[in-house]
Amino acid sequence: MEILGEGHQRTLPLDRNRELLKTASEEIYKTVGDIHLPVYIWEPDPDKAPSYPKSVAAFFFSSGWDNGQVAQFAPHCVYLASRGMKTMAFDYRVANRHKGGPLEAMADAKSAIRWIRMNAGDLGINPGKIVGIGGSGGAHALTAAAMLQGFDDPNTASDISPAPNALVLFNPVLDTSKNGFGLDRFPDAASAKEANLIRAINKGLPPTLILHGTADRVVPFGGSYEFARKSAKKKNFCRLIDYDGQGHGFFNFNLSFDMYEATLMAVDEFLIDLGFIEPDPEAGLGRAV
Repeated sequence: MEILGEGHQRTLPLDRNRELLKTASEEIYKTVGDIHLPVYIWEPDPDKAPSYPKSVAAFFFSSGWDNGQVAQFAPHCVYLASRGMKTMAFDYRVANRHKGGPLEAMADAKSAIRWIRMNAGDLGINPGKIVGIGGSGGAHALTAAAMLQGFDDPNTASDISPAPNALVLFNPVLDTSKNGFGLDRFPDAASAKEANLIRAINKGLPPTLILHGTADRVVPFGGSYEFARKSAKKKNFCRLIDYDGQGHGFFNFNLSFDMYEATLMAVDEFLIDLGFIEPDPEAGLGRAV
């Protein structure tokens, strides 16, 4: 409540994403010292949940490894839960809350995917149908979990794969060189070079959908274009959708509902193509948010 003066009060607007976060259950997936990292879990719509173990959408919020909010993708989680998936929004270490950075984010992404697989039975999910969905630095962390050796937390189970089975990346950080984004966020140039995902493209990467605005002034669109081009040359499935004139974060619900809807429907189509969800002519945002 905001106090305007004697006899006058104004109710502050609700943060819709934070309110949606309250509809999820919460668990701690990782503890590092006195830092407890939560995951927020939405159950699939009972009318849409398959009888077999469910697919999982694991979300890592957008960040430059300095800030960001775990509630960012709550609307996406609610929608995909309405489509029969188990959905999860993971918190991870960033600078302004945990003194974290890209190395900690990469370690947390690997821990998150391993946590899902280790608890697959209790969660009622298919450990072979995990799609990692992230934005910006969160997208980098999930893609690194699929592509890079090392960067592991020493306390996690190294015998369990940290690689998602598919990736959906919103304006992702894929190039950490001086021509991309984030070189100055790494401890040194050597670690930034090792974490440069464009340099690490090989055969056998998970199917990937990239959604990026061509007018992004934070994370250059060229990194996504180059990643998709080189990945295709290695015979990987990588679909890039460019959004002409759109800037960084264009896909967020609270920025543009039209872009939120367009990108979410592209994600829906991608997951249908992979067999992670079933086609549904009645699916749409009117039922989910």
